Parts: sequence; C-alpha cells; structure tokens
Amino acid sequence: MPLQSDLSQNRIRGFIQETSSQIGREEAPQSFACILPLAYHVECALTCARKILCFSDTGSDFCAACSEWVRDNHPDLIFLGKPDEPPRIDECRKLWGELSLKPVASRHRVGVLYAADRLNLAAANSLLKITEDTPASGRIMLLMEDDSMLPTLRSRMRVFRFIPDASLESPEKKIPSGISEYIKWIGQTRKTNPQEIVSDLDGWARHLASNSDFKRSARLDLICVLARKGKLTTPMIQDLALAGLEGEVPFEQLFDDLW
Repeated sequence: MPLQSDLSQNRIRGFIQETSSQIGREEAPQSFACILPLAYHVECALTCARKILCFSDTGSDFCAACSEWVRDNHPDLIFLGKPDEPPRIDECRKLWGELSLKPVASRHRVGVLYAADRLNLAAANSLLKITEDTPASGRIMLLMEDDSMLPTLRSRMRVFRFIPDASLESPEKKIPSGISEYIKWIGQTRKTNPQEIVSDLDGWARHLASNSDFKRSARLDLICVLARKGKLTTPMIQDLALAGLEGEVPFEQLFDDLW
C-alpha cells in the first residue's frame, strides 16, 4: 500500500510539474484551470505561480522576481478563497482591479481562485468578463477537485486535468493533417463507442497543448467533457472534432442546452 501511495503522489507531482512548465511559457493562455485532488491544490498553486512569475525561468533567487518570495507569499500573487472554501462574489469582482495594477516585481500578476468548482452561479458569472478580456499582465488560475464549470467560463480557458488511473491516460496521438486523413479517421471510428473516441481527442488535445496550441486544445477538451457525460453520439463527436480543429466555432453557444 505505501508503494502504491508513493506512485500516486509521484504521478500527481509529475502532473503539477508538467502543467507549470506549460503555463509558464510566455505564449500560454492567460486563464487556466487545474483539476486534481484537494490535498495538492496549494502545492499546485505555488508551483505554477513560481513558474509564471519567474523572469529567468529557473525559479532561483538570482531572478529579481523570485527573490521577492517570502515563504509562500509574493507581491504579485493574489489568493481568492481557501483550498476548501470558494471565494465570495465580492472577491471575484475585485480581481479585475488587482490584475490591472502594474506588477511589483514580475512581468505578471497572478490571481489564484481556490475551490472554483464550488463557486456559486453569481460568482462564476462575475468571472466571465475578466477571463475573456484579462489585463495584459494578468494571469488567472482556477483550482478544482471536480470537473464542474460553467460552459461559458470553461470555453475561455485551458483546462489541465489529472487522471487518477494511469491506464486511462491517453498518450499524445497524431492529429489528422488534412481532410483526407480526417475522413480516414472517421472511417476507422464510425462504429466506435463515443467513450472510446475520447481517447483519440484526449491525445490530440495533449499534443496541441504541448505545442502551445492552447486554443484548439481547449476546444477538444470541451468536446471530451461532453462525450464523457454521454451527451454526444459518435457522428456528433466526429463533426465537432473537425470544427474544433479547423473552424472558429463558438462552443459556449452550441453547448448551452447540453450541460
């Protein structure tokens, strides 16, 4: 049992390190969410914040921004809520003002929202504007235990989800490079159970995210969420996958009635 526990902890910490590496890039999305066990939310928040706020990308004290850390606090880091308590609506509304301020020591200011999967509807709606039009130097991080979020809010950010069972984690897969390859994929999957197609889309999303194509990755991730809920047929998934890869589809409008 201890060995299994150690393996689980190593996988979670590996997920945190991989996520922080992706969101620490300058071209990374300004708003993102992490879904993982509650016990690791603080660790995930601090690891990602250190990566975003670092000037030298080393996380060392030689970086002017990194030298401003005092234990777990930084002048350009704002926490909203607590690991087991979501922020109130008035806190969410103040986030715009906080992120609009000039950074004190870094290139960015980071707002971390704990327990984002338990935000009430009014608080969640109050985040729509800032996640759609985030101040240039602002970064927003949502931490969640459950994959539960307003579709309109989800469509504005990249979601990083820890998968507890390693056997269910989809490897990165080659994305069809054109219509002919896509038609071939449709033929191969036309009789496939919708849940099984999610494996392909998950792999494509991981590949896109690793290459900093966060916009298309987020679209595929949204399709996967709906497919897992059992609300999409195989042809629907196939059509939406093409639209997500090639088009400019307003997913938040298409899917409102499906959630």
